[in-house]
Amino acid sequence: MEVTYVQIKKLTIYGYGKLENKTFSIDSSIHVFYGENEAGKSTIMSFIHSILFGFPTKQQSELRYEPKMQHKYGGTLEVLFPKHGLAIIERVKGKATGDVTVTLEDGTRGQEALLESLLLGVDKGIYQSIFSFNLHGLQNIQQMKGEELGRFLFSTGAVGSDVLLKVENELQKELDTRFKPSGKKPLLNEKLEVIKEKYKDLKRIEKENSMYEEVQTRKTQLISINEEFEEELLKENEETRQLEEWIKINPLVLEKYHIEDKLKEYVQVAFPKDGLSRWETIKERLLSIEAKIEYFEKKIAELEKDRKQHSVHEDILNAKKEILTAAEKGPLLEQLQQQYHKLHNKCTLVEEEISILKEKLHLSIDDTKIADSNTSIFMKEQCANAASKQRRLYDQKEELDIRLKEEQALLESLEQRIKEQKAKLLSSEERSAIEARLKKKEQSSWNQDKAKIIERELNQLKDQMIGVKKRSKNQTVYTSIIVTLCLLVTAVALFIQQWIMLILGTSFGMISFLFFLNGRKQAREELEKYQKQLRLIKAERDELLDSNGQNNEWSLLDEKRWNEDSSLREQYGQLQYKLEQQNENYEKVLQGFERWEAEYLNHQQVLRNLANELQLPYENARKQIFDAFLLVEQWKGKVRERDSLGKEIHSISKEKNQIIGSITQLFHQFISQEDDTIANKCYRLRNVIEEEEAKQKMLEDNKRKQGDLKEELETYQIESRHLLHEKERLFSLANVEEEEDFRIKASIDLERKQLEEKATSLDLQLSMSIITKDKYAIYQNIYKPEDQLLKKEEKRNNLKTQIQKNIEELASIQLDIKQMESGGIYTDSLHTFKQLEAEFADSVKEWGKYAVAKQLLSRTVEQYKEKQLPIMLQQAEENLAFLTEGKYIRILPKEEGTGFIVESMDHVFFEAKELSQGTTEQLYLAIRVALAQTFYQKYSFPFIIDDSFVNFDEKRTSKVIQLLKTCKNNQLIFFTCHRHLLSNFLEESVHVLPSQEIKTS
Repeated sequence: MEVTYVQIKKLTIYGYGKLENKTFSIDSSIHVFYGENEAGKSTIMSFIHSILFGFPTKQQSELRYEPKMQHKYGGTLEVLFPKHGLAIIERVKGKATGDVTVTLEDGTRGQEALLESLLLGVDKGIYQSIFSFNLHGLQNIQQMKGEELGRFLFSTGAVGSDVLLKVENELQKELDTRFKPSGKKPLLNEKLEVIKEKYKDLKRIEKENSMYEEVQTRKTQLISINEEFEEELLKENEETRQLEEWIKINPLVLEKYHIEDKLKEYVQVAFPKDGLSRWETIKERLLSIEAKIEYFEKKIAELEKDRKQHSVHEDILNAKKEILTAAEKGPLLEQLQQQYHKLHNKCTLVEEEISILKEKLHLSIDDTKIADSNTSIFMKEQCANAASKQRRLYDQKEELDIRLKEEQALLESLEQRIKEQKAKLLSSEERSAIEARLKKKEQSSWNQDKAKIIERELNQLKDQMIGVKKRSKNQTVYTSIIVTLCLLVTAVALFIQQWIMLILGTSFGMISFLFFLNGRKQAREELEKYQKQLRLIKAERDELLDSNGQNNEWSLLDEKRWNEDSSLREQYGQLQYKLEQQNENYEKVLQGFERWEAEYLNHQQVLRNLANELQLPYENARKQIFDAFLLVEQWKGKVRERDSLGKEIHSISKEKNQIIGSITQLFHQFISQEDDTIANKCYRLRNVIEEEEAKQKMLEDNKRKQGDLKEELETYQIESRHLLHEKERLFSLANVEEEEDFRIKASIDLERKQLEEKATSLDLQLSMSIITKDKYAIYQNIYKPEDQLLKKEEKRNNLKTQIQKNIEELASIQLDIKQMESGGIYTDSLHTFKQLEAEFADSVKEWGKYAVAKQLLSRTVEQYKEKQLPIMLQQAEENLAFLTEGKYIRILPKEEGTGFIVESMDHVFFEAKELSQGTTEQLYLAIRVALAQTFYQKYSFPFIIDDSFVNFDEKRTSKVIQLLKTCKNNQLIFFTCHRHLLSNFLEESVHVLPSQEIKTS
């Protein structure tokens, strides 16, 4: 489903205030956090603001909620944006507002810049003004009165909070502290009064100094005249400088004109640029190339002559590979010969080893039968196992023989010991009599122990009886004292006629006496009970003592015989058990013999089968089957080795004959029919190849050199033709055919160039002058420039003289003014006045800043009232009508100033100050929600509300929540500690915050 508004999906808190390692999932568009005070509701709301817009800095008054238990500060928000999908925003402790990391659904990562783009530039102030509000906003309304309330509501309708109202109040306050039209105490009012007084004093002093004004006027005139003279002098100086410059450059200008006239005579002379130097270069290159062409033609002829004097045998070179292959096999032939002798000797040794193996086995069978014997790895393993098992069977037989003798001896020994032990035991009658006396002895011992216990109980009863008697005696004493005191109190009360004391004393004495009688009765009953128990216990003790005297028939001799017979019977039982075990061991040995015999017979059959496989008689196999297998295996291997050596000898002999035949055939074909050794034949065949290859290489070098020389010759010939063409083109440009005529024209061209260079030099000198080329004609018309220069000098001197006179007069006037001002009254007054004027101007500038700011704010408010406010008010009217159930239908801005007028359903108009407290709060909420529905509709951020409706009754609260639910483009996150509000929300959208979940810091 497509997302149309911003949704907070999940909160993960690492550490924030009291909350540590907490996760909250928000799965609905309307979600409620319910909890008691201090359960963490405000902390969660602040956490959302901090993750989105940064932690509060230490300079701000807002709480930072840093964890106290060293947990990581910060956490993450998972937020679903309409265009970007799910974004994970993590902010942890770092710089002032924390380090933030944003991860989008497509993997894009970023920091503050990416977060600002997701939030569309909305900062914390705007968000809290429009989408996030708590009880403080409504509390501000309760504290306002009159016109201030209207301006506050207007400010809320403009920016969502009272910022506009605060700014307006601050500006007005600053203006009032500086100036009031009818005030006296503001700063500007006070300074203006002081300036007026100082101005009156200054004018009075000026009248007293009338001459002062005349002197000041003359001073001003002289300064103006001198400024005109100095300006004229500067003009004359500039004209004089330019005239002197013309007198200096006039000869250069005349010379330039002369050169230009002379250059016009060379216009018709045609000659190529740098013609002479170009011809010299072409001529020099032509002579060099012609010499090289002659050299290369001579060298090519010599190489061709040398090539014709040498020839190559092509048939030898064609058979080169075959000849070299045969020659290279010469050393191989010697190796084959050595290998042949070596293998032959080895074959003889193998035959001798086969004869030795036959003798060890004492067999007279041939090699072919041995070849058919089974000597596989499996057969070898079977033989090894069989030999091992044969040895093991022999060892088992010896071991069984030894064990049988040992077990038989042990069995006979045990039988003898049992017979002897049985003779030592008491008869059954004697043992029964001793056992009866033993039981009587044990009963007597038990009676003695029980008598001791009874004796202890008797002593305890006696102690308890003594305690009871002692308590009874003490109680009698205490009661006597109390009764005596009560009698004294009664007597005193009777004497002084204090009846209340008399009654209390008498009552207390009687109660004490009654308690005393009851206590004595209980003590007497308790003593009787203890005496009865004492008589019973004594009777039981006497009976036990009497029975002990009758049971004392057991003697020390009976005890000795009983212990000895018990020990012997125990030893007899152990011997009987050992005899049974020994019989079992003996039977096991006999069974072992039977199993060995069966296994031995089976193994002998295995040995017969193995002997058949190895082509051996059974007797050999029975004694040493594995050694016999190894000898047969060696015999069989030697036979194979002998056969292999024979094949190798035959192969080497064949290869040796082929090599000899090939070398002899090539030697007869290309060298000679005479006979020679194989080594010499190979050597002479290689020499023939080397000689022919040397000839061939020499001819190839000759051909390559000729090709290189011809290429270079052709290059020089092409260059020679090109140079001749360049010569013809150069002479053609100069309109000559011979070299002499070309050189005459070159001389004329050189003269023209020298004149051009001189003209260029003159132009450079003239360009550095202050007189430009377009003014030459003006200065050439001046008659005798030197005389004009003298006149200019004379005029300049006159101006300087006049200026000096004026300066002297001005100095005299300055002296007079100084003398007039020497009293100091006028100067001080003027200085004071100017200083006050400057201070007043600075204060007026400061006041002007605030006045302009207030004017701009007023204009902005008026534009807002005209253009944007009607849209918001239309929506706010609908919200207010809904909240008040149609009691108020319209909201109108005031025609002047800021504030609203509300129209009721009876068409009666009220200012904000005339409404009830509850209606004013409803108006405030209607405007806040209308702002989000109109001007800030495109942002579609969640509403975050913290217990803002606690002052409403149940009906008004229900209406507010219904209004917020109509904002389909905004998620609603609501924090409350009031359980009755939860009935307005679905159960699955409520998250309860128990106090026990929160760790205290």
